Amino acid sequence: MLLSIALLFHDPRSLASNVATYAGCALLASAFLTESYYWTVERLNYPLMKLGITVLGVVTLAAATGVSKITVNDATGQDPSYFTSTVALLVPLSFVPVAAALVIILGTFGVIIGLFWGLAKLGTTSSKIRDLDLVLTLTRILSGFVIVAIASALLNSSSFIYPSMRWVASHSALFFDMYEGSGCSADTRDRVGRVNDDLVVIGRMTISGPQFMRVSCPLGPQRTALAPYPPEVEKRIERGAVEDRP
Repeated sequence: MLLSIALLFHDPRSLASNVATYAGCALLASAFLTESYYWTVERLNYPLMKLGITVLGVVTLAAATGVSKITVNDATGQDPSYFTSTVALLVPLSFVPVAAALVIILGTFGVIIGLFWGLAKLGTTSSKIRDLDLVLTLTRILSGFVIVAIASALLNSSSFIYPSMRWVASHSALFFDMYEGSGCSADTRDRVGRVNDDLVVIGRMTISGPQFMRVSCPLGPQRTALAPYPPEVEKRIERGAVEDRP
């Protein structure tokens, strides 16, 4: 990070300064997350830690499911309940923005608390602070700022995560939740998902991507005659009928 700062002052737009900045941020973030992981693992047996992780997991799963439904609605323009497989498929991807939001909330509070704690410890004359402790405290605070900044970039509307999720949602809805050959569309290449006895959703792959539309298609009886049973089944049925006679 010191090298990146020096390069930024020398030439902010150079390739070397960009590489040094990204490398420094990546190292700080990975070191902070590794330290947080080991700190959490050492305290997993504490009842409050178990309760906190359980509550956080339930809340995160509920929020990720909600984000998945919103993404499916944005990508298809239809009710997400029509595309259950797609909603389930997007839940793991939806953990990314949810986790980013949690990191921003918890990380901001953590950075502020760590900053005040470090200043209080530094200003206490009764405690002897070594230079290494001061450097580690400042490094942790800087790392927290870096992680919050990365999470904010992921939540930005220009982030790559939202177009990627919408692309996955539209294509998954078309190929995993819809089928061909229903007779509800004039074009046999269209895919169809039934909403109820009167409505269906038709999906079509266009130049701009998958497109979806609800149309009327009442569910009627099939006119195809059923094929007869195999001969061995017929013989078994006749044998059973003869045995049942008094």
